[in-house]
Amino acid sequence: MLNVYDFLKSQGEEYKKLAFKDLLFVTYQCPQMERFAKIYTHCNYIVYALSGKKIYHMPGRSHLLSEGSGAFVKKGGYWQERFLDLDWVVIAFFMPDHYMQQFIKEHRALLPLKNNVKDPIDIFTPIHVNEITKSFFEGMLPYFVQKPGPPENIIELKFRELLLNLLSDPQNSNVLNYFINLSDTQKPLLSEVMEENFMYNLSLDEYARIAQRSLAGFKREFNEVFKTPPGKWLTEKRLQYAQLLLDSTQKNINEIATESGFESASHFSRIFKEKFGTAPLQYRKQITSA
Repeated sequence: MLNVYDFLKSQGEEYKKLAFKDLLFVTYQCPQMERFAKIYTHCNYIVYALSGKKIYHMPGRSHLLSEGSGAFVKKGGYWQERFLDLDWVVIAFFMPDHYMQQFIKEHRALLPLKNNVKDPIDIFTPIHVNEITKSFFEGMLPYFVQKPGPPENIIELKFRELLLNLLSDPQNSNVLNYFINLSDTQKPLLSEVMEENFMYNLSLDEYARIAQRSLAGFKREFNEVFKTPPGKWLTEKRLQYAQLLLDSTQKNINEIATESGFESASHFSRIFKEKFGTAPLQYRKQITSA
């Protein structure tokens, strides 16, 4: 799977970027050539569509992002579907956890905080864009082409202005609550990270990066939380999810294998037969004929 943060940071001048203090701001036209792409990010980001539209897919739900709308995308994986007949141009702001934790601590008194709010937030969460925030997004574009580049302190002030406007909007309270919880807990819960992302074919290094742990720390904590090695747990969760798809959908074996996080349809079929004693297609026939 493609790490969108790493990809954008490594690209050349065709991707207009501002980077400092582990922040990455970028505006670009999507290079995706296929209709579907599997994406993940270890860094939260805010995205605003300048033109076009795209669909973000997670298990059991999808979200359309179109021109003039924005979203908060949490660390983790998703599928994105591009409309190949439309240019998709966006501006995105990537922010590491430690930056947002410090931001919340510094500006807590200015934000409409609610105590003990622990509502979960989706990987993809639409944000309310008012006239002020819309003007901000569009007004940032000249900074990306200014020569020489703008002072970092000016760009950071602009970004903090955006955050304060977005997080002070009552319609974005779920995003604010996420950052409050992040500030209070320091690291995301490992159980939450894994339950949200087990169906993506990521390496343990990539899961550890999303969870903000070293690989050794990730493995150690995983065994403490789940009482089983990561590889075994992932296989069991993916088999359970694949079984659910076989039971409740008409998707073919290739689709189910991919959506469940297996390397290939043949790998999925072999593991499934080892677990359930029958091949996936035969299992489906037995279920439908019962």
